[in-house]
Amino acid sequence: MSDLHQNLQLNPVVRTETMSRLRSVKGHVEGIIRMLESDSVYCVDVLKQIKAVDGAMTKIGDMILRSHLHDHVVTANKRGDTNEIIEELMEILKYR
Repeated sequence: MSDLHQNLQLNPVVRTETMSRLRSVKGHVEGIIRMLESDSVYCVDVLKQIKAVDGAMTKIGDMILRSHLHDHVVTANKRGDTNEIIEELMEILKYR
């Protein structure tokens, strides 16, 4: 976590939407667990569900990144922390 920005200042609309999507992902993951508890489930069906969760998580990450870019990155020059924001973004991009 960056020393400069240690609290989540996420756009309220994005926060609500991402939380809703995460709850949906949670339901899908629980479904995958139930699938794995059964001997009659076809492996490809499990893989399809895992891929769906992966896609949903990517979408959620994209939403949070977009919010961060809008709310923090574009105002870095005004705050005078452009170099710190660039380093923070480079760190984030390692995981994408």
